Amino acid sequence: MKYSVKYKKVFDKNDNIVDIDSVEKENKECEYYSIGTHTPMIAALGAERQHYFRAKRGYTLNPETELHKYVKTILKYRFDKNDNFFIKYYRKDKCPFGGNCIFYDKERNDCEILEERLSEFDLKQYYDTATIEGYYDGYIADVLLSNSHIKRRPVFLEVAVSHPCEREKCDSGHKIVELFVRSEKDAYCDLEETRSNYDDGSARVKFYNFETKNSLKACAHHVSEKKYFPQSPVVKGTSLPTKYYCCPQQFSASPIEKYYANVEVGVLFASNKYAKPFVFDKAMSLDNKNFFVLGKDIYGAPKPWVVFSVKWNGRDFDYKVQAHFDYMSAFRDFTLAQGKKWHGGEVMSDYC
Repeated sequence: MKYSVKYKKVFDKNDNIVDIDSVEKENKECEYYSIGTHTPMIAALGAERQHYFRAKRGYTLNPETELHKYVKTILKYRFDKNDNFFIKYYRKDKCPFGGNCIFYDKERNDCEILEERLSEFDLKQYYDTATIEGYYDGYIADVLLSNSHIKRRPVFLEVAVSHPCEREKCDSGHKIVELFVRSEKDAYCDLEETRSNYDDGSARVKFYNFETKNSLKACAHHVSEKKYFPQSPVVKGTSLPTKYYCCPQQFSASPIEKYYANVEVGVLFASNKYAKPFVFDKAMSLDNKNFFVLGKDIYGAPKPWVVFSVKWNGRDFDYKVQAHFDYMSAFRDFTLAQGKKWHGGEVMSDYC
Protein backbone atom coordinates (compact mmCIF):
# COMPACT_ATOMS: atom_id res chain seq x y z
CA MET A 1 0.00 0.00 0.00
CA LYS A 2 1.31 3.45 -0.93
CA TYR A 3 1.17 6.38 1.46
CA SER A 4 1.38 10.02 0.48
CA VAL A 5 4.61 11.94 1.25
CA LYS A 6 2.90 15.24 0.53
CA TYR A 7 1.28 17.08 3.41
CA LYS A 8 -1.01 20.07 3.81
CA LYS A 9 0.04 20.72 7.41
CA VAL A 10 3.44 21.04 9.06
CA PHE A 11 5.07 22.63 12.11
CA ASP A 12 6.80 26.00 12.05
CA LYS A 13 9.96 26.55 14.10
CA ASN A 14 7.81 27.09 17.21
CA ASP A 15 5.85 23.87 16.72
CA ASN A 16 2.72 25.71 15.65
CA ILE A 17 0.69 23.92 13.01
CA VAL A 18 0.77 25.66 9.61
CA ASP A 19 -1.59 24.88 6.73
CA ILE A 20 -0.29 25.12 3.16
CA ASP A 21 -3.22 27.40 2.30
CA SER A 22 -1.76 30.06 4.63
CA VAL A 23 1.64 30.05 2.92
CA GLU A 24 2.39 32.84 0.45
CA LYS A 25 5.53 33.83 -1.37
CA GLU A 26 6.44 36.11 1.54
CA ASN A 27 6.61 33.26 4.08
CA LYS A 28 7.48 30.44 1.70
CA GLU A 29 11.11 30.33 2.88
CA CYS A 30 10.30 30.08 6.60
CA GLU A 31 11.41 27.04 8.55
CA TYR A 32 8.93 24.19 8.36
CA TYR A 33 9.11 20.69 9.82
CA SER A 34 7.03 17.58 9.33
CA ILE A 35 4.62 16.97 12.18
CA GLY A 36 5.47 13.31 12.48
CA THR A 37 9.25 13.10 12.41
CA HIS A 38 10.23 16.80 12.49
CA THR A 39 11.95 16.48 9.14
CA PRO A 40 12.79 19.84 7.43
CA MET A 41 10.10 20.63 4.84
CA ILE A 42 9.58 23.17 2.08
CA ALA A 43 6.40 24.61 0.60
CA ALA A 44 5.74 23.66 -3.03
CA LEU A 45 3.68 26.48 -4.49
CA GLY A 46 3.36 25.56 -8.15
CA ALA A 47 1.29 27.70 -10.48
CA GLU A 48 -0.83 24.82 -11.78
CA ARG A 49 -0.61 21.93 -9.33
CA GLN A 50 -2.10 21.74 -5.86
CA HIS A 51 0.12 23.26 -3.18
CA TYR A 52 1.72 20.99 -0.58
CA PHE A 53 4.70 20.52 1.72
CA ARG A 54 7.46 18.03 0.88
CA ALA A 55 10.79 17.06 2.39
CA LYS A 56 13.60 19.53 1.92
CA ARG A 57 16.31 18.55 -0.56
CA GLY A 58 18.78 16.23 1.11
CA TYR A 59 16.15 14.82 3.49
CA THR A 60 13.79 11.91 3.02
CA LEU A 61 10.54 10.94 4.67
CA ASN A 62 9.62 7.40 5.61
CA PRO A 63 5.96 7.60 4.55
CA GLU A 64 4.72 4.94 6.96
CA THR A 65 6.60 6.25 9.98
CA GLU A 66 5.73 9.85 9.16
CA LEU A 67 2.02 9.11 8.75
CA HIS A 68 1.86 7.09 11.95
CA LYS A 69 3.47 9.82 14.05
CA TYR A 70 1.55 12.54 12.23
CA VAL A 71 -1.83 11.02 13.06
CA LYS A 72 -0.87 10.52 16.72
CA THR A 73 0.10 14.17 16.99
CA ILE A 74 -3.08 15.38 15.32
CA LEU A 75 -5.28 13.22 17.56
CA LYS A 76 -3.66 14.76 20.62
CA TYR A 77 -4.00 18.21 19.06
CA ARG A 78 -7.71 17.62 18.43
CA PHE A 79 -8.23 16.48 22.00
CA ASP A 80 -6.30 19.39 23.53
CA LYS A 81 -7.74 22.20 21.39
CA ASN A 82 -11.43 21.27 21.25
CA ASP A 83 -14.11 21.47 23.91
CA ASN A 84 -15.50 18.11 22.81
CA PHE A 85 -13.98 14.85 21.64
CA PHE A 86 -16.77 12.61 20.40
CA ILE A 87 -16.76 8.90 19.70
CA LYS A 88 -19.61 6.83 18.28
CA TYR A 89 -19.91 3.09 18.59
CA TYR A 90 -22.61 0.45 18.49
CA ARG A 91 -24.06 -0.68 21.79
CA LYS A 92 -27.07 -2.66 22.85
CA ASP A 93 -29.01 -2.71 26.07
CA LYS A 94 -29.89 -6.07 27.53
CA CYS A 95 -33.09 -6.57 29.47
CA PRO A 96 -32.38 -8.22 32.85
CA PHE A 97 -35.89 -9.69 33.13
CA GLY A 98 -35.52 -12.23 30.34
CA GLY A 99 -38.49 -14.55 30.02
CA ASN A 100 -40.52 -12.51 32.50
CA CYS A 101 -40.90 -9.70 29.96
CA ILE A 102 -43.74 -9.81 27.46
CA PHE A 103 -41.33 -8.65 24.76
CA TYR A 104 -38.84 -11.47 25.30
CA ASP A 105 -38.15 -13.44 22.13
CA LYS A 106 -37.47 -17.11 22.91
CA GLU A 107 -35.84 -17.85 19.56
CA ARG A 108 -33.41 -14.94 19.84
CA ASN A 109 -33.02 -15.40 23.61
CA ASP A 110 -33.23 -11.64 23.82
CA CYS A 111 -35.65 -8.72 24.03
CA GLU A 112 -36.74 -7.94 20.49
CA ILE A 113 -37.40 -4.23 21.03
CA LEU A 114 -33.89 -3.43 22.25
CA GLU A 115 -31.91 -2.90 19.08
CA GLU A 116 -28.24 -2.22 18.58
CA ARG A 117 -27.82 1.51 18.04
CA LEU A 118 -24.99 3.91 17.31
CA SER A 119 -24.35 5.78 20.56
CA GLU A 120 -22.35 8.99 20.94
CA PHE A 121 -20.13 9.88 23.90
CA ASP A 122 -17.95 12.91 24.56
CA LEU A 123 -14.64 11.69 26.01
CA LYS A 124 -13.81 15.21 27.19
CA GLN A 125 -16.49 14.67 29.83
CA TYR A 126 -14.44 11.84 31.31
CA TYR A 127 -10.81 12.59 30.45
CA ASP A 128 -8.64 15.71 30.49
CA THR A 129 -5.18 14.51 29.39
CA ALA A 130 -3.89 13.13 26.08
CA THR A 131 -0.40 11.62 26.11
CA ILE A 132 1.45 10.40 23.03
CA GLU A 133 2.89 6.93 23.69
CA GLY A 134 1.38 6.94 27.17
CA TYR A 135 2.09 3.92 29.39
CA TYR A 136 -0.56 2.04 31.35
CA ASP A 137 -0.74 -1.46 32.83
CA GLY A 138 2.21 -2.76 30.82
CA TYR A 139 0.99 -1.36 27.50
CA ILE A 140 2.00 1.70 25.49
CA ALA A 141 -0.87 3.46 23.73
CA ASP A 142 -0.28 5.58 20.64
CA VAL A 143 -2.34 8.22 22.45
CA LEU A 144 -3.49 7.61 26.02
CA LEU A 145 -6.54 9.49 27.28
CA SER A 146 -6.57 9.72 31.06
CA ASN A 147 -8.03 11.76 33.90
CA SER A 148 -5.58 13.69 36.08
CA HIS A 149 -8.07 14.16 38.92
CA ILE A 150 -10.14 10.97 39.07
CA LYS A 151 -8.90 7.40 39.09
CA ARG A 152 -10.46 6.10 35.91
CA ARG A 153 -9.36 3.45 33.42
CA PRO A 154 -7.94 5.25 30.37
CA VAL A 155 -8.84 4.94 26.70
CA PHE A 156 -6.22 3.87 24.16
CA LEU A 157 -6.23 5.59 20.76
CA GLU A 158 -4.35 3.34 18.36
CA VAL A 159 -3.21 4.29 14.86
CA ALA A 160 -2.92 1.49 12.30
CA VAL A 161 -1.01 2.34 9.14
CA SER A 162 0.24 -1.02 7.92
CA HIS A 163 -0.20 -3.16 11.04
CA PRO A 164 -3.33 -3.43 13.19
CA CYS A 165 -3.25 -3.23 16.97
CA GLU A 166 -1.59 -6.23 18.63
CA ARG A 167 -3.99 -9.01 19.54
CA GLU A 168 -2.67 -9.13 23.11
CA LYS A 169 -3.52 -5.45 23.59
CA CYS A 170 -6.98 -5.88 22.05
CA ASP A 171 -7.65 -8.81 24.40
CA SER A 172 -6.40 -6.94 27.47
CA GLY A 173 -9.83 -5.60 28.39
CA HIS A 174 -8.74 -1.98 28.02
CA LYS A 175 -10.93 0.33 25.96
CA ILE A 176 -9.33 0.83 22.56
CA VAL A 177 -10.30 2.99 19.59
CA GLU A 178 -8.32 1.88 16.54
CA LEU A 179 -8.07 4.20 13.55
CA PHE A 180 -6.92 2.70 10.25
CA VAL A 181 -5.31 5.42 8.14
CA ARG A 182 -3.95 5.79 4.63
CA SER A 183 -3.52 9.52 4.28
CA GLU A 184 -3.16 12.77 6.19
CA LYS A 185 -6.88 13.53 6.01
CA ASP A 186 -7.74 10.39 7.98
CA ALA A 187 -6.32 12.05 11.09
CA TYR A 188 -9.32 14.41 11.07
CA CYS A 189 -12.08 11.86 10.49
CA ASP A 190 -14.94 11.27 12.93
CA LEU A 191 -14.18 8.51 15.42
CA GLU A 192 -17.30 6.58 14.47
CA GLU A 193 -17.34 2.80 14.40
CA THR A 194 -17.42 1.47 10.86
CA ARG A 195 -18.02 -2.09 9.78
CA SER A 196 -16.50 -2.05 6.33
CA ASN A 197 -13.17 -1.98 4.60
CA TYR A 198 -11.70 0.89 2.62
CA ASP A 199 -14.09 0.39 -0.29
CA ASP A 200 -15.69 3.80 0.13
CA GLY A 201 -12.34 5.57 0.49
CA SER A 202 -12.91 6.61 4.10
CA ALA A 203 -11.00 5.74 7.23
CA ARG A 204 -12.07 2.73 9.22
CA VAL A 205 -12.57 2.85 12.98
CA LYS A 206 -12.86 -0.15 15.29
CA PHE A 207 -13.74 -0.31 18.98
CA TYR A 208 -12.53 -2.91 21.46
CA ASN A 209 -13.80 -3.62 24.98
CA PHE A 210 -16.33 -0.81 25.06
CA GLU A 211 -19.57 -1.62 26.82
CA THR A 212 -21.95 -3.05 24.25
CA LYS A 213 -24.51 -4.47 26.63
CA ASN A 214 -25.94 -2.67 29.59
CA SER A 215 -28.37 -4.28 32.03
CA LEU A 216 -31.30 -1.96 32.51
CA LYS A 217 -31.78 -0.90 36.12
CA ALA A 218 -35.50 -0.54 35.53
CA CYS A 219 -37.65 -1.58 32.63
CA ALA A 220 -41.15 -0.20 32.18
CA HIS A 221 -42.03 -3.19 30.01
CA HIS A 222 -41.44 -5.80 32.69
CA VAL A 223 -44.77 -7.27 33.75
CA SER A 224 -46.01 -9.87 36.20
CA GLU A 225 -48.39 -12.73 35.54
CA LYS A 226 -51.09 -10.88 37.48
CA LYS A 227 -51.29 -8.22 34.76
CA TYR A 228 -51.68 -10.68 31.92
CA PHE A 229 -55.41 -11.32 32.27
CA PRO A 230 -57.32 -8.35 33.70
CA GLN A 231 -61.01 -8.84 34.35
CA SER A 232 -64.31 -7.48 33.01
CA PRO A 233 -63.51 -6.59 29.38
CA VAL A 234 -65.81 -4.31 27.40
CA VAL A 235 -66.77 -5.79 24.03
CA LYS A 236 -66.83 -3.45 21.02
CA GLY A 237 -67.54 -3.95 17.33
CA THR A 238 -69.90 -6.06 15.29
CA SER A 239 -67.98 -7.53 12.33
CA LEU A 240 -64.92 -8.14 14.52
CA PRO A 241 -65.85 -8.27 18.21
CA THR A 242 -62.95 -7.03 20.29
CA LYS A 243 -62.54 -7.06 24.05
CA TYR A 244 -61.02 -3.95 25.63
CA TYR A 245 -59.77 -4.66 29.11
CA CYS A 246 -58.92 -1.15 30.31
CA CYS A 247 -62.13 0.52 29.21
CA PRO A 248 -64.05 2.09 32.14
CA GLN A 249 -67.20 0.23 33.11
CA GLN A 250 -68.88 3.50 34.04
CA PHE A 251 -68.37 6.80 32.30
CA SER A 252 -67.37 9.91 34.23
CA ALA A 253 -67.17 13.64 33.50
CA SER A 254 -63.77 13.02 31.85
CA PRO A 255 -64.12 9.64 30.14
CA ILE A 256 -60.90 9.88 28.09
CA GLU A 257 -58.80 10.77 31.12
CA LYS A 258 -60.45 7.97 33.11
CA TYR A 259 -59.73 5.46 30.36
CA TYR A 260 -56.16 6.68 29.96
CA ALA A 261 -55.53 6.30 33.71
CA ASN A 262 -56.65 2.65 33.51
CA VAL A 263 -54.06 1.84 30.87
CA GLU A 264 -50.83 0.46 32.34
CA VAL A 265 -47.71 -0.69 30.58
CA GLY A 266 -47.72 -4.48 30.52
CA VAL A 267 -51.47 -5.09 30.80
CA LEU A 268 -53.57 -6.80 28.18
CA PHE A 269 -55.22 -3.94 26.29
CA ALA A 270 -57.42 -5.77 23.80
CA SER A 271 -58.11 -9.15 22.25
CA ASN A 272 -59.93 -10.62 19.29
CA LYS A 273 -59.52 -13.67 17.08
CA TYR A 274 -56.43 -12.16 15.41
CA ALA A 275 -54.34 -10.70 18.22
CA LYS A 276 -54.00 -10.03 21.94
CA PRO A 277 -51.81 -6.92 22.25
CA PHE A 278 -50.29 -5.97 25.60
CA VAL A 279 -49.53 -2.32 26.33
CA PHE A 280 -45.99 -1.31 25.44
CA ASP A 281 -46.43 2.46 25.59
CA LYS A 282 -49.18 5.08 25.81
CA ALA A 283 -49.49 8.82 25.11
CA MET A 284 -52.19 11.46 25.53
CA SER A 285 -52.90 13.97 22.77
CA LEU A 286 -52.00 17.59 23.40
CA ASP A 287 -55.67 18.62 23.61
CA ASN A 288 -56.55 15.67 25.92
CA LYS A 289 -59.34 14.61 23.54
CA ASN A 290 -57.86 11.25 22.57
CA PHE A 291 -54.96 8.98 23.49
CA PHE A 292 -52.76 6.41 21.78
CA VAL A 293 -51.58 2.95 22.75
CA LEU A 294 -48.68 1.00 21.27
CA GLY A 295 -49.22 -2.70 21.87
CA LYS A 296 -47.56 -6.05 21.17
CA ASP A 297 -49.12 -9.50 20.74
CA ILE A 298 -47.04 -12.35 22.20
CA TYR A 299 -49.11 -15.28 20.96
CA GLY A 300 -48.05 -15.40 17.32
CA ALA A 301 -50.24 -12.86 15.52
CA PRO A 302 -49.06 -12.26 11.90
CA LYS A 303 -48.90 -8.53 12.64
CA PRO A 304 -48.02 -8.43 16.34
CA TRP A 305 -47.42 -4.67 16.71
CA VAL A 306 -50.62 -2.61 16.98
CA VAL A 307 -51.27 1.12 17.37
CA PHE A 308 -54.62 2.14 18.87
CA SER A 309 -56.14 5.62 18.71
CA VAL A 310 -58.97 6.05 21.22
CA LYS A 311 -61.43 8.96 21.05
CA TRP A 312 -64.63 9.88 22.93
CA ASN A 313 -67.52 10.74 20.58
CA GLY A 314 -69.85 12.08 23.25
CA ARG A 315 -71.63 8.78 23.84
CA ASP A 316 -68.98 6.09 23.50
CA PHE A 317 -65.36 5.39 22.61
CA ASP A 318 -64.21 5.17 18.98
CA TYR A 319 -61.17 3.10 18.08
CA LYS A 320 -58.80 3.37 15.16
CA VAL A 321 -56.40 0.44 14.80
CA GLN A 322 -53.20 0.00 12.75
CA ALA A 323 -51.34 -3.32 12.79
CA HIS A 324 -47.71 -3.86 11.70
CA PHE A 325 -45.21 -6.65 11.21
CA ASP A 326 -42.40 -4.86 13.02
CA TYR A 327 -41.78 -2.56 15.96
CA MET A 328 -40.24 0.38 14.06
CA SER A 329 -43.22 0.69 11.70
CA ALA A 330 -45.60 0.74 14.65
CA PHE A 331 -43.40 3.12 16.60
CA ARG A 332 -43.40 5.55 13.66
CA ASP A 333 -47.22 5.54 13.50
CA PHE A 334 -47.39 5.94 17.27
CA THR A 335 -45.02 8.93 17.05
CA LEU A 336 -46.81 10.60 14.14
CA ALA A 337 -50.22 10.09 15.76
CA GLN A 338 -49.07 12.31 18.61
CA GLY A 339 -48.22 15.10 16.16
CA LYS A 340 -44.48 14.60 16.59
CA LYS A 341 -41.90 14.49 13.81
CA TRP A 342 -40.37 11.18 12.81
CA HIS A 343 -36.56 11.08 12.49
CA GLY A 344 -36.09 7.34 12.21
CA GLY A 345 -35.99 7.09 8.41
CA GLU A 346 -37.72 4.44 6.31
CA VAL A 347 -39.44 1.47 7.93
CA MET A 348 -40.70 -1.91 6.78
CA SER A 349 -44.26 -0.72 6.19
CA ASP A 350 -42.94 1.57 3.45
CA TYR A 351 -42.28 -1.51 1.35
CA CYS A 352 -45.00 -3.94 2.31
